[in-house]
Amino acid sequence: MLCNLLKEKKYRVTTALFVFLILLSCKTETNRGETFNTKISSSEDLVAHSKEFEEEIIKVTDNIYVAIGFGLANSILIEGKDGVVIVDCLESEKTASRVKEAFNKITTKPVKAIIYTHFHPDHTFGARTMAGNDNPKVYAHSTTQAHIEKLVNVIRPIITKRSYRMFGNFLNQEELVNAGIGPFLGLDEEVNWGVLTPTHTFEDELIIEEAGVKLKLVHAPGETDDQLFVWIDDKKILLPGDNIYKTFPNLYTIRGTSYRDIKKWSSSIDKMRYLNPEIIIPSHTRPIKQKDTIRKILTNYRDAIQFVHDQTIRNINLGLMPDEIAEKVILPTHLSKSPYLKEFYGKVNWSVKSVFSGYLGFFDGNPSTLLPLPLKEKAAKIIELAGGFDALKQKTVLAFTNKNYQWSLELTDYLLKIAPNDNEVIEVRYNSLIKLGEANSNPNARHYYLTSALELKGLDIKLRPATDEIAEQLTLKSIFDGMAVNLIPEKSIYINKKVNFFFPDIKEKWSVQVRYGIAEIQSFNINDADIYLEMNSKDWKKLASGADSGMESYFSGNMNFKKGNLLALKSFFNMFKD
Repeated sequence: MLCNLLKEKKYRVTTALFVFLILLSCKTETNRGETFNTKISSSEDLVAHSKEFEEEIIKVTDNIYVAIGFGLANSILIEGKDGVVIVDCLESEKTASRVKEAFNKITTKPVKAIIYTHFHPDHTFGARTMAGNDNPKVYAHSTTQAHIEKLVNVIRPIITKRSYRMFGNFLNQEELVNAGIGPFLGLDEEVNWGVLTPTHTFEDELIIEEAGVKLKLVHAPGETDDQLFVWIDDKKILLPGDNIYKTFPNLYTIRGTSYRDIKKWSSSIDKMRYLNPEIIIPSHTRPIKQKDTIRKILTNYRDAIQFVHDQTIRNINLGLMPDEIAEKVILPTHLSKSPYLKEFYGKVNWSVKSVFSGYLGFFDGNPSTLLPLPLKEKAAKIIELAGGFDALKQKTVLAFTNKNYQWSLELTDYLLKIAPNDNEVIEVRYNSLIKLGEANSNPNARHYYLTSALELKGLDIKLRPATDEIAEQLTLKSIFDGMAVNLIPEKSIYINKKVNFFFPDIKEKWSVQVRYGIAEIQSFNINDADIYLEMNSKDWKKLASGADSGMESYFSGNMNFKKGNLLALKSFFNMFKD
C-alpha cells in the first residue's frame, strides 16, 4: 500500500515521515537475472533419487495416509471416529491447499488437531490451510514457537537468502532435479505463509486422544532441538519427524543453523528403535515397513551419526584441525552403502566441521588463523606472490582449463577481492560454479553453486515483508529483539535516545534506548524518555514487521504520542534502516 501511496502527490509530505518506520522495504519483484547460457547436466544418481518423491497419497494402513511429493515435506493424515489429526503441514498455503484437497477426497471429517514435529517452515507454514475453518488444537514442543519467531524475525534475512540458494528456488525443474528430501521447497516471494501458534505444548512426553485416536508425543531432539516423534502404540507405527529420512542426515545445514547436538540425535533414534516399530512414516521420503528392515535402518542411521561424532572427537583430541579431520572421517562401507545414508542431503564432511565448531568454536587451533591478515591485504600478498594480478588471472584460467574447478574458484576469491568488477575473473568464477554444481549429487551443494552463479549474472534475492498473520503471532519480545540486531552503528554511535512504548490492549510496557551504537531493550518503561508512544500491540506488530506500512495506524489515530512526535519517531527509526 505504501508503495502506491508514495506515488500520490497529496501523500508525499506525510509519507516521507513514515518511510523510516518500516523495518522491511516495500515488496519488490526479485530480479532473476540471466538464465544459464548452456544446458545444466545432472548426476545420474541424483536423477534416480527423484523417484522417492513421485507425487501421491499413500494409504499406509487403515485410516492413516501420507502425502508425498506435493512440497518439500510430507503431511500425514490420521483419521479417527469423528475427526482427523494432521501431522505436519507443508511450507505454504499454496502447497498445503493441494494436499488439503486430496485429503478431503478421503474424508471430510473436521480437523481436530494439528501436530508440528518441529518448527521448520516446511512443516508449519501451511497449517492455516490445513486447519480450514475447524479451529483445531495445535500440538508442539514448548520451545517451538520461540524457534519460529527467531526464524521469521531475528535472522530471517540471511536464512532466507541462504535457503533460496540451498534449495534452488530460482532454478528451473531440470536444473533443480530434486531437493534431496523432497521434490522442491515451495517458498518464494509470491506464496503466503499460514503458520498457527501452538495451543498445547509439553516438555518431555504427552499422551493425547483426539477423534478417538491415542497418540504419544515424545520430545526427541535431533535435526532441531524442539523435534518430537509421534507413537501410535496400538498399531506400532512411528512418525519420526525429521530425525530419519532416506539420505544421510543433515547434521549441519549450509543454510545456517545453531549447533545440532548429534549425540542427542543418535539417542533420540535409540528411543524410537527400542519401541520396535512395525511401520515408520517419516516427514520426508517414503514410509518404511517390515519390522526387521526398520530395525536395521534405524540401527545403521544412529550408528552413522555416532560414528561421525565419536571419530571427530577422537581426532580433535589427537590435535587435528577441521579440514584434516574431514579428510579422515569416512563412514565404514556397510554404512556408506546403505540407501538411507547416501549423501543426498547431509554430508559427512560438513558434519565433521560442525561437530568441531560445536565443541571448540571457530578457532581451529592453528596459531596462523588466530589473528589472520585482513582479507584484502591477504589477497594483495597472494597476488604479489603469484607474480601480479595478470599472472594470477592466467593461472586461474589455466586451472579452469585443466578442470581444477575448485582451485579456479578459490583463486577468484583473491582476484575479486582486489578487482571486484573484473569481467574476465567473474566469468571464470561463474563457469567454475556451474561445473562444481553439475558434478555434485548432493542437492544442497549443487543448488548453492548454481544459484551463486546466477547471482553473478544479476539474480538479486529479495526479502518479502511478513504477512499480517505472521506479524500477529510474533511476541513483542521477538519484535523488539529484531530491532536490536538491525541498529546501524554508523547512524547511532553518537546518539543517546530513549523511547517508551505502552500497549494498552495487553497492558505491556517496553523501552528502547539507543546508546552509542547499541540498542538496549527492556520490558518496562525507563525514566526521561525522549518519546512516549501508546499504540495497540497488533498495529505495532504489523508496523514493525513490515506487514503494515503504518499509514493505517497513523490516519486512524492509533498512534498516541504522550511525548515527542512523528518527526522525532521517524528520526529514531532511521537508525534501524539502511
